[in-house]
Amino acid sequence: MTTYVGIDVGGTSVRVLAETPDGRGELVTAPVAGSYDAFLAQVTTLCAGIARPAGVGIGLPGTSGEDRPVFVPALPWLEGRPLREDMEARLGAPVRLALDGHLTLLAEAAEGAAKGARSAVLLAVGTGIGGALLIDGRIWRGVHGSAGSWGWLPADVPDSPLDGPVHGPVHGPVHGSFERAASGSSLRDGPALMAAARAGDERACAALDAYAARLARGVAAVASTIDPEIILIGGGLADAMDVLGPPLQRHVARFASPDGRRVPVRPAALGSRAGVVGALLIARTEEW
Repeated sequence: MTTYVGIDVGGTSVRVLAETPDGRGELVTAPVAGSYDAFLAQVTTLCAGIARPAGVGIGLPGTSGEDRPVFVPALPWLEGRPLREDMEARLGAPVRLALDGHLTLLAEAAEGAAKGARSAVLLAVGTGIGGALLIDGRIWRGVHGSAGSWGWLPADVPDSPLDGPVHGPVHGPVHGSFERAASGSSLRDGPALMAAARAGDERACAALDAYAARLARGVAAVASTIDPEIILIGGGLADAMDVLGPPLQRHVARFASPDGRRVPVRPAALGSRAGVVGALLIARTEEW
């Protein structure tokens, strides 16, 4: 029986999903290990009950070459390590590495909110801001594998929890200005703020509106320059689009081009499963 495995590696957790011709198994989630060797052992253990796979896809919160991660600020111990070779040796199967935002949009285009679209943009808004771009039905990865890194759009930056040191081991900024201005990290006490805004609290609604205006500048820039069929908001803020969506769309209309104002902004549909579903898709696809 042919088995494929998708592995979604985040800054705090790792998810594993297997698929056979009979369907998909249970999603397995665990806190991500804290070192490279421990991570290899962890993934091997999580896959121990899965029949030898025909292919494995691994999504990472940063860019990779064909063989190894290059820039993974959330898990710097992965950078430069021969991850593909080591995982192939342990799992006995071909392994593909990819940026998690690309895999999220791949899954949304196949099974979620962008299904049927030939062009789409994902803004994954969580601790940072990443994302992806779908053109003519295919993910555009870029020459270095980092297309859709919307966090690097220019923006006016208020005080941000991401301010800190901005230069890391890659000898350049770790956080882009739009990410510092409009990521979930810039929205202090976000869950409580969303709950208060849903309850009609005026101060919370005003704070949410100010945040929506910051986020909308980047959304409007993407809508105006790329003109996709749809823009999806993923990441941690996808679940807040019931209360964030109306002010966000209103501010996008303020800042976008005439055609950019016509681009619908919707929540991603697959939630936290999207990355691991996308990893599964590249595990069983010759080209993507």
